[in-house]
Amino acid sequence: MTDATIKTDYGTAAATPAKAKTTARKTAAKATAAVKKAATTVAETAVEKTQVARDYVHDKTDAAVAWSKPKAEAAHKAAEDHPLALALGTFVAGAVFGFLLARNFDR
Repeated sequence: MTDATIKTDYGTAAATPAKAKTTARKTAAKATAAVKKAATTVAETAVEKTQVARDYVHDKTDAAVAWSKPKAEAAHKAAEDHPLALALGTFVAGAVFGFLLARNFDR
């Protein structure tokens, strides 16, 4: 008959728990170091991503202000010079938008 017992021969019984404790401490120290390193990496990455987002928003805001202010002034002047054209253009734009909305809601 085949012997199916599991044999665990670690030497003396007193040395086994001490060795297990030492191994567990080493493993816990490695795990703690890995967690600290991961937390540091995540924090650094978050700081970098936040700075990139801040720079992007700052650049885009400056570009939008620089582009829109002259355009808004020109549109305001054109509206003052030609109020009937503004009213007619607004009516046509509203009619087209309303037609497109109505067509979408009929589906």
